[in-house]
Amino acid sequence: MRKELHSMSDNAYIALDFETANGKRTSICSVGMVKVINHQITETFYTLVNPKDYFSQQNINVHGIHPDDVIHAPTFDIVFPHMMNFIDGLPVVAHNAAFDMNVLHESIRAIGHKTPNLVYFCSLQLSRKTITNHRYGLNYMMEYYNLDFKGHHDALNDAKACAMITYRLLKHYNDLSTMLNIYGKNLQDKDALK
Repeated sequence: MRKELHSMSDNAYIALDFETANGKRTSICSVGMVKVINHQITETFYTLVNPKDYFSQQNINVHGIHPDDVIHAPTFDIVFPHMMNFIDGLPVVAHNAAFDMNVLHESIRAIGHKTPNLVYFCSLQLSRKTITNHRYGLNYMMEYYNLDFKGHHDALNDAKACAMITYRLLKHYNDLSTMLNIYGKNLQDKDALK
């Protein structure tokens, strides 16, 4: 099966969201991603992940995922290659990328893999630099754009919300490439993760 090749002119990107079991960046308990090509969500990716770690009550209160939910879920070392296959070299966006990219970076390191050459940007930072709103969290941005948003802190719903916000923010730029030249970062660059 031939892999589809996407150019930057396709405005193709992946919106990603992680939920974690506790305060550790290596405790992924779910991942959601959506692929956007030419302004359309074309594919989704979601899985629970067994973090092989404890769940803090604080985190359970946020996302509602319990230890029993992930007993039979794959561990991150199994999920990671499928994630990379889904990302397929496209730029990745997350709302508060500082968190999600640190989670990705630390989790990749924890399974002994090399950090991939991945371009990413932050829709939270892009929101702050592009529009004027009283707050810039995911739910506030969905409200700003008058978009329906149910199931906050469900990784797939959050990834979809991030994609919808990003689509609207990109209208303020010539194209994705132009915006990435200004705000894009590389996952391999340790300073970019700060």
